This record gives sequence, structure tokens and C-alpha cells, in this order.
Amino acid sequence: AAVLVANHVKARGLAPSSVNIRFGFDPFGAMATRGVAPKPWSELAPEVTGLISNLASQGFNGPFCIGDGRPVHAAGGSEAQELAFALAHAVTYLRALEAHGMSIEDARRFIFFRLAADQDQFLTIAKFRAIRNLWARVEEACGLEPSRTFVEGETAWRMMTKRDPHGNIVRGTIATLAAAVGGADAVTVLPFSAALGIPDPFARRIARNTQTILIEEANLHRVADPAA
Repeated sequence: AAVLVANHVKARGLAPSSVNIRFGFDPFGAMATRGVAPKPWSELAPEVTGLISNLASQGFNGPFCIGDGRPVHAAGGSEAQELAFALAHAVTYLRALEAHGMSIEDARRFIFFRLAADQDQFLTIAKFRAIRNLWARVEEACGLEPSRTFVEGETAWRMMTKRDPHGNIVRGTIATLAAAVGGADAVTVLPFSAALGIPDPFARRIARNTQTILIEEANLHRVADPAA
């Protein structure tokens, strides 16, 4: 998929450095979700790092690797377990990129995070704020000056209900609000009928507009630190 994206960018005559794209390589997350690994990490690491190096040499800015906590959250894990899962993966990718010959400064720029946001508003806010603090500690331990990492949020799959699915609109709105207040750079809202199958156009439209309504009607973007 990454190769197809790179070829598409070139075919359109775009400069790779001008494309805002997060590739989201996450072999560990895929392993956790599927329960199997195609090959040992010792064999997979050179392939992943080689692909990232190739994309970077073409001019893509990344980020490329993601510390994704959603598999743990969807499996019933706690917020602390989700943070540990995402952070451990990010550190492993950081070490692999450095071992491949990349500078630690470049390696940390190529990593970002994705967390689940659910209807427990205050825990979600705390979790999104915590991941930045935890990653900053990792950067400090590596001798780096902490910089703002990119953090995505996605409304949690495990809070979606099949019965009375319209209640998921409220859950999704609370989760989106919490992720935004917690400092997420981007939020994906699952359609309220996702647990029933492929969402219809109305469910997709509501999901797409949830954060727009929060911005325009709740004016979240006008407050520097809503959580304070």
C-alpha cells in the first residue's frame, strides 16, 4: 500500500515533501489484533525500517510508524495498559530505526500515536495528555529535547452498542470532545451504526460532522486549554 501511495504521488507530479500523510506502519498492532505473526520481529524489523528509509529518501516527511493502543482498549484493557502498549511499541520502533542506521532525531520524528477515546470523559482526557508526557520522558532518556508528537484519536469500538444504536451518537460526541480537550491532533469518529454492519450515508454524515458541530457550536477551538 505504501508503494502504491508513493507511485500515485509521483504520477500526479506532486513533491513527496508537500504531501501530508501518516503511513501508520504497525506490525505489532497487527500481530496483537490477529493473534499471529507472519515472521519473527528480528526478520520483520529490517523490512519495515528499510521501507521507511526508502520513503524518507524519496522525500516523504512521515511520520511512518505508529504506537497504536486501540487493540488493547478494544480487548478490554485499562487506560494504563493501553498507554503501556502504545509506548512500548513506539520505543521498539525507535530502537529498530536507530539500529538501521537512522539518527535518533529522525527516528523520533517518524513515530506517532493513536489512542481510543471512549465515553469516560475525564479518563480519556487524562490518557491523551499522559501519552505526550510519557513520550517526552522517553525523548529525554534518549538525550533529545522533547518535541510535540502527533497524536490521533479514534472513538472506541468497545463502547458501541447494537441495541439502540442512536445512543452511540452521544457516546461518540463525548469521546470526541474528550480527545480534543486532551490534545489530540486528529480524531476519527466511528459511525453510530458501525456495530450493525456497513454504515449507511446518514451514519457516515453524522460521524463526519460530529467534530465540526463541536467546533462551531461548542467553540472548543477558541479556548487555549479547555481541560484546565
